[in-house]
Amino acid sequence: MKTYQRSNQLNKSWDDNPRREWKPKPSIPSGCSYYVEVRAGEEAMRAYRRIKKKIKDDKFFDLVKERQHYQKPSFKKREKAKKRRIVLKKLQREREDNLFIGRKY
Repeated sequence: MKTYQRSNQLNKSWDDNPRREWKPKPSIPSGCSYYVEVRAGEEAMRAYRRIKKKIKDDKFFDLVKERQHYQKPSFKKREKAKKRRIVLKKLQREREDNLFIGRKY
């Protein structure tokens, strides 16, 4: 019986794409919660953008900014309702746009 190979398996071997050389992770300096290593041949601005993205994704500074001043529970409730309304409007608009796809008037 003849066996067939898939087209993506033809002429490929395990060492066609060699991996990068393994290096141990550098020890993070104490007191530093965000750390990015500048790779060889990499611009410092790119590393700066990476660390900025980590900080933004962590949302720690957003939380600090939020808690800088006291907010009444009613204010928090109002803001939450505003955000919910915005999201619902956006979803409704997308849904209406998708209804008319493929129809000819």
